[in-house]
Amino acid sequence: MSRLTQDLAAGLDRLTKLVLSQPIDKTADPKVTVRPVFLRGGRMYQLERFRDNKAFQENLDGESLLRRFEGELDGRYRQALLVTETESAQYSLNAKGGYKRHGGAAAVPRPAAAEGNDRQKQYLIPEGEAVPALVDLGVFTRDFRIVRAKYDKYRQINRFLELIDQAFREDGREELTVLDFGCGKSYLTFILYWYFAVKQGRKVKIIGYDLKADVVEHCNAVAEKYGYEGLRFVRADVSRDVLYDQRVDMVVTLHACDTATDYALRYAVEKGADYIFSVPCCQHEINLQMKKGGELDVFLRHGIVRERMAALLTDEIRTLVLEDMGYQVDVIEFVDLDNSPKNLMLRARRSGKRSDKGRALAREIAARYGFTQTLLELTK
Repeated sequence: MSRLTQDLAAGLDRLTKLVLSQPIDKTADPKVTVRPVFLRGGRMYQLERFRDNKAFQENLDGESLLRRFEGELDGRYRQALLVTETESAQYSLNAKGGYKRHGGAAAVPRPAAAEGNDRQKQYLIPEGEAVPALVDLGVFTRDFRIVRAKYDKYRQINRFLELIDQAFREDGREELTVLDFGCGKSYLTFILYWYFAVKQGRKVKIIGYDLKADVVEHCNAVAEKYGYEGLRFVRADVSRDVLYDQRVDMVVTLHACDTATDYALRYAVEKGADYIFSVPCCQHEINLQMKKGGELDVFLRHGIVRERMAALLTDEIRTLVLEDMGYQVDVIEFVDLDNSPKNLMLRARRSGKRSDKGRALAREIAARYGFTQTLLELTK
């Protein structure tokens, strides 16, 4: 009997939720959940299997559930989340077929009363969810309560996941490959992996790229600590190094500095990634080159206005290029203005409808004001 089965049996009368994800073979259901239900005959357990975007449910008594779990489910899933009324923990399958336990801590119920309208919002990561990356980031305490001083960060992270969720809500693919450029130590990469692999039960491979060797080493150690087998980090420069050469479903680039964003977007386009999520940063390129040449001259008189104008122009040119290369693009406010001036996200989904009109307009503007723009040049 595995550690997971033992813990399930010991806490069965206090069970709140059990989630199994990342099956080790194709015959297993992509995701299985168990939760208590209360019927006329008393307390039962609803075993729910997900396949082809459909849910199949079955109600079992405690003894039947444990037999079914040990006989059919135990050892067939790489990741598990077990939540009882008193405790929450994650488990990962090891090479010997047993489960290693991670992040055991007191479970936290949702607050009974909301603190204003914002507290009534149902976040994708509710308080009490066992997300170890949020503990290491200092957003959650060890018992998975929100650190009040980090509540804005908690909202930003949930906003990021909401934007991802909106794009993938109707997407039924069970396997995903995601590349994250300029990942750093923000832990959003870990949270993204948790969202897809643990929360949704998809089989996901995520590769995080960063220029700093110490960052890559640290992040790989953290991924191993969490038991995230499908997550790894690589030291590479997107502008010149050889990168992942197989199919990519999604490219993420959050605050990749200046033209690094352009190289990441060019890579996403060349690989035909279905989804792109980019929050550009430090758009210096146009600002350093831009000369007077027409109607926009009024925005070039003062340094701070010129800088913001150049940043907006940079992102609009990127949008025009992506649309020409076959993407439908939304420009979305990512975080509140009082939290960060870098608050725009380019969210793109591949449509396949290509054109040259946007790049022609961008080249006309670039010629008139005497600048070049990297993504525009890379996609001639």
